[in-house]
Amino acid sequence: MKNVTARCPECNSGLYNVMNKVWLVLLNWRNAQDTVECLQSVLSDQSDKIFGVVVCDNASDDGSISIIKAWANEIGWREREFTWSVNEFISADNGSQSEQSFNRHELVLIHTGSNLGFAGGNNVGIKFIQRYRDYDFIFLLNNDALLTDGAVEAMVQTFEDDQTVGMCGATVVYHHTPDRVQAFGGSRFSPLFGRASHIGAGRSIDAPRDREKVELELGYILGAALMISRSCLEVIGLMEERYFLYYEEIDWATRAKRAGFRLAYTPEAVIFHKEGGTIGSSADKNKRSLLSEYYLVRSRLMFTRKLYPLCLPTVVLFTGFQVFRHLVRFHYKRFTNGCRALFGLPFQRT
Repeated sequence: MKNVTARCPECNSGLYNVMNKVWLVLLNWRNAQDTVECLQSVLSDQSDKIFGVVVCDNASDDGSISIIKAWANEIGWREREFTWSVNEFISADNGSQSEQSFNRHELVLIHTGSNLGFAGGNNVGIKFIQRYRDYDFIFLLNNDALLTDGAVEAMVQTFEDDQTVGMCGATVVYHHTPDRVQAFGGSRFSPLFGRASHIGAGRSIDAPRDREKVELELGYILGAALMISRSCLEVIGLMEERYFLYYEEIDWATRAKRAGFRLAYTPEAVIFHKEGGTIGSSADKNKRSLLSEYYLVRSRLMFTRKLYPLCLPTVVLFTGFQVFRHLVRFHYKRFTNGCRALFGLPFQRT
């Protein structure tokens, strides 16, 4: 196993030992079947760099954890179960399980206690790894994504090749149209309008992937498949939980870049993504749920106030124009929903 030493870009002093220990974090909310399929893809990866998987359940009320446990027990994957409560991890009793069970990768199941959103739920998993497990990289993988063999190995190699890399993305492909790309690593981002666009969206899976060109355009790494190094995480901290949904990964990447870390892309690492199944965050604007649209507007304004305050006037004008278009198209519910987000009012279920 290769060892390299990386210097912390922010402080330009303390050295970080970068090995090859990767922990995956999956967030589940009322979607156990996709989570099981994702875990199965992790098991199929033969990489010895994967040390374990943490599945955080955001208080699903559909018995998700029981479904995942039953599947794990059936295939002989011994799991450990915890509950997150008041900044503590409370262990459940798994003593009845056989110590002879399959355990190539450790599986940890965590009840977060409530719906903490994307950032909050993933942060619980990251905290567990930081507190109890040795690690060098953490890989956030959407539970509706499928890992392909060799993807983790290739992404780790990207970090080893350039010690200034703090975050790395993969080639994310639509699961339902596997010949079409969702994103090469991540997205371009315009602070002036608070608007993002996936790099390579809609391209053929066989299209050339220019790594250097993509990295020059990367505003942030797609949160569906995001690997972060320990050194970067220790400098910039956890994701911002106030967003609840959207802009968490843009915030994280912006902080990483400002701290001196580089965003990277590994073309040969391929992830299949079902995209937006849990909350209706489809790329097709007409198919987005009202909840998804609400948080898209709310988080865009919150992000701009926090990290690009000088761009707030143009972001508000651009967002207001987008909301007004719903009225012109007689989409009254979407218009009202967008106005509530613009003016800081809570989401109203209809």
